[in-house]
Amino acid sequence: MLARLSKKLPPLKGATIFWQIISVALVVIGVTLGIFSAVRTGSILVAAGGALYAYVSYTTSLTKRTIELLIPIGVTLLLFVVSLTLPHAK
Repeated sequence: MLARLSKKLPPLKGATIFWQIISVALVVIGVTLGIFSAVRTGSILVAAGGALYAYVSYTTSLTKRTIELLIPIGVTLLLFVVSLTLPHAK
């Protein structure tokens, strides 16, 4: 069963893993900044990391359903807009 599953999964190349690590790092840094005072900057970093992770996941998936890209990108764009409209954010 596991052998059958591994044949269906696309191979992750070095660049893909690199961009996934970068996107997770952006999210972690954004959450940390948001916790400790820089809410606007943290929110922007979380939005950028989430969008990057969604794009990398979409490009490496075997099935290309557009909704799997549009919904995460839409959520991250809304988070970006909310971060820009925050009043008195430091």
